[in-house]
Amino acid sequence: MSLDNSPFIVLLFLFSLVLGIHPFGIPRIQADESAIPTLDPILVTGSAHPTRLHRSTQSHTIVDHTDDSPIHPNRLASILQHVPGLHLDEMGGRGGISSMYLRGADPNFTLIMVDGIPLNDSTDQRGGSVDLSTIPIDQITRVEIVRGPLSAFYGSEAMAGAINLITDSHSENSKGRILVEGGRFDSQKGLIQGQGTFGPFSANLSFSHSGNEEQVEKDAFSQHAIGWNIGMDVRSQWDIRLTGQYAKSSVRSFPEGSGGPSLALLRETERRETQTFLTGLTAFLETPTGWLHQLFLSLSKRSQDVDNPGVLATPSFFQIPATRFSTEYTRYQGRLTETWTITPYSTFSFGGHITHERGSRNGTQDLSFFGGRADEPLDFSLDRTFGGSFVELTATAWETLTLNTGARLDFAKQIQPRVNPRVSARYQLLPLLHLHGAYGKGFKLPGLASLEDPVIGNPNLKPETSTGWDLGLEYYTPHHEITVSATYFHNRFRGLVDLDPDLLTQGLFQLTNLDTAVTKGWECSVTLSPQSLVSFQANLTYLTTRVTKTGDKLRNRPKWRGGLGLTVQPSPKVSFNTRLTFVSSRLDFQIPTQTTRVGGYTKTDATISYLPALDWRWYATLENLTNASYEDFRGFPAPPLTFRIGIEYLFAPTS
Repeated sequence: MSLDNSPFIVLLFLFSLVLGIHPFGIPRIQADESAIPTLDPILVTGSAHPTRLHRSTQSHTIVDHTDDSPIHPNRLASILQHVPGLHLDEMGGRGGISSMYLRGADPNFTLIMVDGIPLNDSTDQRGGSVDLSTIPIDQITRVEIVRGPLSAFYGSEAMAGAINLITDSHSENSKGRILVEGGRFDSQKGLIQGQGTFGPFSANLSFSHSGNEEQVEKDAFSQHAIGWNIGMDVRSQWDIRLTGQYAKSSVRSFPEGSGGPSLALLRETERRETQTFLTGLTAFLETPTGWLHQLFLSLSKRSQDVDNPGVLATPSFFQIPATRFSTEYTRYQGRLTETWTITPYSTFSFGGHITHERGSRNGTQDLSFFGGRADEPLDFSLDRTFGGSFVELTATAWETLTLNTGARLDFAKQIQPRVNPRVSARYQLLPLLHLHGAYGKGFKLPGLASLEDPVIGNPNLKPETSTGWDLGLEYYTPHHEITVSATYFHNRFRGLVDLDPDLLTQGLFQLTNLDTAVTKGWECSVTLSPQSLVSFQANLTYLTTRVTKTGDKLRNRPKWRGGLGLTVQPSPKVSFNTRLTFVSSRLDFQIPTQTTRVGGYTKTDATISYLPALDWRWYATLENLTNASYEDFRGFPAPPLTFRIGIEYLFAPTS
C-alpha cells in the first residue's frame, strides 16, 4: 500500500510507535478538559468566527512574539523560516525580492494580510504575489498561518491558504520602546514605539528606519515605516479598532531572471521605489442574546516606480527589454459578519463581502532591439468590483468531535457565479491525541496586469482554481511542554496562467490559462520544552510537484526543507538561540543559463541576549554563522556571515 494512497494509516501507525499505543481497537475515551490549557489562544484567520485553538479544525501554525523574540528578526522571512509547509527564498541580499511558497503553491496563491488588510497587489507583474522583504515587522506580535484553500471565507486570492500578520494592540499601562541597531554591510535600524491609554482611547504607535548597503554586489535596501493600532472604548459591548501602516522602501538589485551578480551579462541593476499605505477599521458589537455583529472596512494603496535595465540572453540578444514604469493600485473592502452562538458547542455565521479595486500603469519598454519603438507604451488602467456572501457552521459533539463547514458564493464581472466550499473536522482520539482533516476549493481572479498589459495581457483569462485536502495528527501535553504534529496534504491547481506556447512559436506573446499542477507531501514538527529555560524545535517538509501535462517539476520548490532550533536561558539575564535551516536542491530558471538546478544548502543563525538591567536589553545576532556559500537562485549568492548588534530600552513614564 503506497503512502500516497494511505496517509491516514501511515499517520496513525507513526504516532502509535511514538506514543506506545496500539492503533486499532482503542476504546472510546471521554475528553479530559483538564488537559486543555486554561488560557487557550484564539485563531482569527481563515474563519468567519474566532476559534479556540484546541477546537480549531484547520491546519495552522501560530508564531507569537515569545517565539520569535529570542532571534531578534529584522525581516518577515526570519520569523517564518521554520514554519512547516512553507518555503522562503530571497534573491540575493535584502534588496532582492523575497517570495513564499505555501505547500508548493505559487507565491501569488497565498493571501497575505496585516490585521486582515490584504497586501496582494493585482497590478504586480508577478501575478499579485507579495514581496516579503518590504513588509515592516516592528508592530507584529503574532503571525497566523492557515493552510489549504480558504475561498469559502476570503473569496479570491486564498487558493493555497492565508497568512495574517497581527499587530500589538495596546497596554493598560503606558510604556515605550527605543531600539538602535547596527552591523556589517552598513546595516542600521532605529525604532521608537509607544503605547498606552488616553481617556477612552488606547494606542500603539511606532516609527522605524532600517537599511543596509551591499551585502552582495550592487545590492542595497532602505525603508521607513509608521504603524498604528488605535482602540476606542465606547461602551462595554463595543470594541472599535483602527489599525494600519505606511512604508516607503527603496531597493537595488540585479533583475529577476538575469543570473544575478555571478552570471548577468548586463551589469546594470534594477531599482524599485515602493510606497504602501494600509488602514482598517473593525467594529464589534456583542449582544446578551448571543449575537456578535462585526463590520470590517479596509483601504490598501500601493505605488511603485521600477527602472529595469533588461536582461541579456547572450552578449548581443535581449531576452527581456529595458522598461520603466509606475503603477498605482487601490483596494477598498467591506465585510459584514453576523455570528450567533447557538449553544456553547455550536456557532453559526453568515455575511457579505465586497471589494473594489483599481489599478493603472504608465511607462515604456524599449523594443528597438526587436525592430519596434524605443518607447513602446506599457500603459493600462482598469477597475472592477466583486464580492460574495458566505455561511459557516461549527459544532462540537460528544466533547470529542468538532465539525466546521462553510461555503461562499462569489460574483465578479465576466465570470460565472461560483461556489467554493470547505469542510474540516477535528476528533480527539485520546486525551492528548487529535486527528484533523480538511477539504476545500479555491479560486483566484486574473490580475489586473494579466488582463490589460498591452504586450502580453489577455482580457479573456479565466480564474485559476484549486482543490486541496489534508489529514493529520497532533499530540500535545496540557501546557504544550511537548507537541508533535504530522500532516499529509494534496493540492491540485487548474488553469494556471502562463504564456501561450503555440503563439510563442509565431513570435507572439500572450497569457493564457494553460497548465494543471499537483503538489503533495508531508509537513511535520516537534517542540520540546521540558522546562521554561530550555526549548527545542524541529520541523520537516517533504514536497513533490508535477505539471500534469508535461510531468515537469515546478521551479523553486525543494523536495526537502527543515530546521532545528534551540533556545537556552542559563540565567535570568542571558539567553541564547540558534537555528539551523536546510534546503534540498531545486529547479531554477535564469535567462543566461536557461533551466538549471540550484544546489541544496545548510545555514546556521545564532542570537545572544543580555539584560544588564530591568529596562535594558543588549543583543547580537549572527546570520549565516558558518559563512556557508549558497544560492536561492542561480547566480544570486546569499550574503556571507552577517552580524547585527542592538540595544533596546523599555521605559514607562512616571505618573
